[in-house]
Amino acid sequence: MLVPVKEDAQEFESYESLKDFVEDDSAATKVHKINFTFGDSFKMVDDQQLVHMPGNSLATQSYGFTSSALKKLFTIIGCGSLYHSMDLDTSFGLATAYINNILSHKNPYAKKLNGYNFIEKHGVILGFFSNKYTYVKNSDLLKKANNMMILDDHDSAFKFEEASVVNTKMKLRVTQGYTGFKLRDNKDDICKLGLELRNSHLADTALSTMIFVKRLICGNGAIANSNKMRNRIIHKGNATSRLGSILNDAEKGYMDVKDRIETLLSIPYNLNGNYDNKEPTAKLLLQGNAPVKVLPEMSDTRWYNPKKSFKNDYDKTQQLRTCVKNLDNIPHKYPGVCSDIFNSGYRNGSEKSLYDWTEIFTERANHSSYSITEKERIQEDVGDLVAFIASRKEQFMGLS
Repeated sequence: MLVPVKEDAQEFESYESLKDFVEDDSAATKVHKINFTFGDSFKMVDDQQLVHMPGNSLATQSYGFTSSALKKLFTIIGCGSLYHSMDLDTSFGLATAYINNILSHKNPYAKKLNGYNFIEKHGVILGFFSNKYTYVKNSDLLKKANNMMILDDHDSAFKFEEASVVNTKMKLRVTQGYTGFKLRDNKDDICKLGLELRNSHLADTALSTMIFVKRLICGNGAIANSNKMRNRIIHKGNATSRLGSILNDAEKGYMDVKDRIETLLSIPYNLNGNYDNKEPTAKLLLQGNAPVKVLPEMSDTRWYNPKKSFKNDYDKTQQLRTCVKNLDNIPHKYPGVCSDIFNSGYRNGSEKSLYDWTEIFTERANHSSYSITEKERIQEDVGDLVAFIASRKEQFMGLS
């Protein structure tokens, strides 16, 4: 069974702490070129060390490795689907023997590693990337972003909100001062809009931006995509010089996401059992195959799928009814500020809205039981759910 090194994951509450980290990280990170044609080779030792033997040197170097690095190695060679079998609880050394067979010079597919580099820090291989990929350090990108957004000046129009670095994936979240808007005329319930800037040393994340939504009343953060703005730069050529083109398009993305939020605020969430001849919203979500499985634990539930064939109508009806109850129960299962908003009538004359319901998931993402990666995945999946619902407004308003 393989013994990978745990990937480093950190969150940052200030621009200064992020800047210090990525600068130290860049100084400690080293890139090594691979050339199997000229004698380079790798071998696994004791399921937990990758030994690199350069063809032009008698010296060898042993490294630990992350799981994502080894997955990438398998993918390059052409056997990515076999990686998970190496994670099984098997006899000691079995994975080592198998991997050394794959990496052997007798295996013609091993030569696919030509034209690749591996990146390592403090004796741990973090990943592999192609020579065709422009290596953009997180520290260089952050410096470029600061030149444009002036994050180290508290009077800037952009405000640092939060950031994270997982392995080499950096996510920087900022809000822009003039973007705030009230939800339903409530002076305390305000959403601010901004950007999430993404980058990675490796080819596992494009240099890109998403729209970042922060709800001040609860501190929730959600991530949304918008096709109204350019949001992706391929790591080729001088990638960082094109960052300005993304920032210039931000206004279009802001308006797109603001429209989605206001659309969901206008759609009532009708609970099952409200005897007013209205279809339960949860039923409409499930029958419309909405991407409701936004929390990791929701994957364990057998959710109703309208495309599935059932043995009989009774089984179909029962599963749909059970899943409707599960969705209606979300505000009680996950208590918090947003659940209180949904369950109360604190807004005069207002109904429970679909936006209030989706925000319960966003607040749940902050729970300590989730990893940084899981938290960010939830926030992005909620953004996708909001976009799905907004694009089908008539269906959820009962107009179609």
